Amino acid sequence: MAKHKPEKLSKSLKLRKKISSERPDFKRSETHRFPRLGDKWRSSKGIRSKMRLKKMSRSAIVETGYRGPVLVRGLNPSGRHEIIIYRAEDLTAVDRDLEAVRIAATVGTRKRLEILRKAEELKLQVVNRRPSEKAEKKEEEEKEKEIEKERKEPLKEVEKEEAEVKEIEEWSAEKEEAQIKEEEASR
Repeated sequence: MAKHKPEKLSKSLKLRKKISSERPDFKRSETHRFPRLGDKWRSSKGIRSKMRLKKMSRSAIVETGYRGPVLVRGLNPSGRHEIIIYRAEDLTAVDRDLEAVRIAATVGTRKRLEILRKAEELKLQVVNRRPSEKAEKKEEEEKEKEIEKERKEPLKEVEKEEAEVKEIEEWSAEKEEAQIKEEEASR
């Protein structure tokens, strides 16, 4: 996987998005007449098939002209290759800049959480994070914020006490100076 210029990559991603928005829904021939055929694509094979012959007012057929740019084929919307991960050890081989992590569907919850923790440590993008896992992440962040606040609060109290002590020291120093001046004036 060669690294490409980000400008070129982002331009190609935008172009792919535009092409896919204009791409028609490819439907099987006669699907409007026979609901049992469904919306899946099958190529027309009949020798007199109007769709195969690309007659006017017929559905579009699959052709190479509808493909996206070569540069971004196989990439996810963020422009990265997706790597399927089965174990936490597999994360060490992932390139953070070019690849995104997709946790395999067969991985259980315990191993999944282990993979997520390691991915966060390595600062990797996990594509298929579950809503419950997102909530856990938010809860952990909130707990960290609370811990930081608790750490800062005692510091604020200590700072207040130090400020009070300073004021008292300044006041007592001023008082001593005033007493010394009075003694000198009385002499």
